[in-house]
Amino acid sequence: MLSYTTATQAYRTMEATTSHPLDLVIMLYDGAVGFMSKARAAIDSGNIADKSRYLSKSVAIIEELLKSLNPDVDSEVTANLQELYLYLMKELTEINLTSDAERLDRAVRIVTTLRDAWKEVRAQEKNRTTVSSP
Repeated sequence: MLSYTTATQAYRTMEATTSHPLDLVIMLYDGAVGFMSKARAAIDSGNIADKSRYLSKSVAIIEELLKSLNPDVDSEVTANLQELYLYLMKELTEINLTSDAERLDRAVRIVTTLRDAWKEVRAQEKNRTTVSSP
């Protein structure tokens, strides 16, 4: 019998391999926001190890978003996102050193805004697909 953790990992793997690319981007943003929120809680409680672990996971997700950029699609948007992702990675690294909760809150707002924008793009795409379907 599968353990809960193994079953959850299997489900997430299946979800990731069968999802629309924008859904995957949104999942990455959700993960980053979740880890950043956990890092904020760790800062508040003084748990340095958890803060560092969750910020490192957040940086890894932002790095993955950076690697997934495609300049052939829209070079201006790609350049802007690249600049923003590099800024976020630098900020999160510095927050890891300083435990600056206000800076972390600003970073969370940026990532949340980006996630919400991609959710809107995805919703519009779904609406266009639904309208054009017979």
